Amino acid sequence: MTRTDLLTEVVKAVAAADGVEPSAVEPLHEYIDPEVLYRLDGVENDTEWRFTFRYGTHYVTISHDSRVVVDGDFHRSERSA
Repeated sequence: MTRTDLLTEVVKAVAAADGVEPSAVEPLHEYIDPEVLYRLDGVENDTEWRFTFRYGTHYVTISHDSRVVVDGDFHRSERSA
């Protein structure tokens, strides 16, 4: 898994919520420092956690099990399959 996996999944999930291609959504770094997501992706423990942030008009939640939820709707990805 690369450092960009979680970032890519967030962009794909927001694009799916908007019904557009990932290239059509606003750059993620305009809403959150990518380093925050890199660090979350590297957390390895048994503690349950959730992190929510605003991305454009959406609220994105990432959980300890790598689930990406946009506006309350789970978006299936390769990571969560």
